Parts: sequence; structure tokens; C-alpha cells
Amino acid sequence: MQSNFYYQEERQYGGVRLTILFILTFFSIILFEQVDIQMAEKMFFVKVVLVGMLLISMFHYLFILRKPHTLIISRKVMLILLDLSVLTFFISIFEQNGLFLLPLYIVIVMQNGLSFGIAYFYASIALASVSWVLLLLYSPYWREENEIIATFAMTTFLIPLFYLKFIGKVHEKNDELSEILSTTKHDANHDILTGLPNRKRYKEEINKIIKSKEFFALLFIDLNKFKAINDTYGHDVGDSVLQEVSKRLLSIMGKKDFLVRLGGDEFVIITRRKKIFLDKFIEKLEQTAIGDHAIHDVTVFIELSMGISLYPDDIKGSTLQNGGVEATLVRFADEAMYIAKKKPNTYHMLYSNIKS
Repeated sequence: MQSNFYYQEERQYGGVRLTILFILTFFSIILFEQVDIQMAEKMFFVKVVLVGMLLISMFHYLFILRKPHTLIISRKVMLILLDLSVLTFFISIFEQNGLFLLPLYIVIVMQNGLSFGIAYFYASIALASVSWVLLLLYSPYWREENEIIATFAMTTFLIPLFYLKFIGKVHEKNDELSEILSTTKHDANHDILTGLPNRKRYKEEINKIIKSKEFFALLFIDLNKFKAINDTYGHDVGDSVLQEVSKRLLSIMGKKDFLVRLGGDEFVIITRRKKIFLDKFIEKLEQTAIGDHAIHDVTVFIELSMGISLYPDDIKGSTLQNGGVEATLVRFADEAMYIAKKKPNTYHMLYSNIKS
């Protein structure tokens, strides 16, 4: 998963870069009308290239906003390659005036190292080296001024390398902070005992599915006689039972299923499986979850009851509770679950069966 800090750095760099390009493009259009004939052709190329860069940079910025975890390496390398290529082109066409642009090699290498990471720092130096070789091979002016190119090449190598230790420490700190943030975010959305998503994640998921208007089933699960297990054998055994139930349920979860522990001995499954496959899924849940569990010298029998409500079937013609569709579906599933508890040899009940 992409580091939060690296993404924030990339986004900030992309935004600043886009602003600078916009300003440069604006001034290139103004200056184009004021330059002499000798410079007009060069300024025309500058304007065209800057407009192209601006469009590419706008696309790049929108892309990283919408798809932060897609083509991470490719988009960063593309940006480095684009910046160094355009800089080299400008230095080539402006010849002696391009001298003032040479320090930008150092800026690009340093900025890429700080914003993207050590690997991109080395990639920037490698691509800058290719740029200097191209200047020496294809620019008659810079071929004659090879001492200047050599001087700036050495400077571009030495200054960033002097700060390499600092750049490395910056990224080490970013990695540490990203790991802390990732752990904190995970803990805020997951149950510590079982590792399952918690009530907060459940709320987010069910509201998202309701908004999508897709069919889904809400399975409200409660462990039978769990309090007796805790009272008889202690909370260590009770915790082990909860962890075992989580493992058993997780073992049959598919891409269309979402399992959460609400708290205590209450679990919820949201499944988007088609209605014709629901009975088989419920049967598999019961076969997998119900059964003996050995912990230490104790064997306990895991038994559960499930209440099931369906969206949108069960809310059609029903009065919605305070809290809307989600609260109504929960109440229906809860009612069905308690009826299942009272019926002998019954582990699940659909709300539609008690409503009719």
C-alpha cells in the first residue's frame, strides 16, 4: 500500500508544479508578443512546450487525486523524465542564455529525492546524466562549452549527494510516521480481539451499499449460551471462542461478503450474493461455525442463532425506523434472530418468514 506521507508529498509537489507551470505559460504568452524576430521562433517553441506540459500536468494531478494507488512508479518516473527532457530542450535552444537554467537540474534532483524517495533520487541523477550527454552530442553550442556542462554535472552530483544522508533520514521518519498512522487507522476500524472490522466500519459499509441500491442480505448473528461459557470457564475461554468463530466465519467469506464484530458475542454479515444462492450460503455458515471447540483442557460447543433481513424486499411497505433503512433492517434481523433462538433445532430465521 502506498505510504500516506509519500502520497501527500507527491500531491503537494504536483499542485505546486502545476501552479508554477501555469504562471510560466502565462508569461510565455505575454513575452511572445514582445520579443524580437530572432527570439520569436524560440519563444514559439517554448510556448507550445509549456502548454503541452501544463495539459499533461493537469491530467497527472487529476489522476493522482482520483487514483492515488494506481501506477505509482510509472507516474513518478514519467514526471521526472518529462521535467528533465523539457529542461534539456530549453537549455539547448537558448544556448548561452540556457546557462541560467542549468541550476534547475540540481533543483529537480533534490526535489524528486525529497518528494518521491531515495530510488527516485538516483533515477533523477541517472536521467540528468543522459540529458548532459545529449547536450554534448546534439547541441553545437554546448559541445564547445563542454567545461560548463562538466562543471554543472559535477555540482549536480555533489550537492545532492552531500544531502543524501539528510534525505535518507527524512524518508526514514516518514516511513515510521506512516506505519504509526496506518496502525492507528487499522485499530480505529477493527476489533482488537478478532481483527475483524468493527461497528464503525460496519456503518460505513452498510450505508455505502444502501446508497448503491443493490440487493443484499443482513445476517445478524448471536452466539448461544455465550454468557454461560464465560461464567463457567472464564473470559480466556470466551475470548478463544470469539476468535474461533471469527476464523470459521472468515473461512467461507467471499468477495461479496462483509463480516464484522459489533461487540460482545454479536457478529454481522452483509452479503450481496444473489437471493437464489442465499440458502446454500446460510447452510454452509451453520455447518462451518457450529461445532466443538477445544481450548486448553476444555471443550465447548459453539452454537449460534441468525436473523436475516433482505434489502430492498423487507422494507417495501414497511414503516422505516428512526435512523432510516439501516436501523429498520437491523430491527428486522434482530427480531428474526430472537425467534430463531426460541425455536428448537433452528439456527436461522428470515424476517420475511415471520412477517408473512
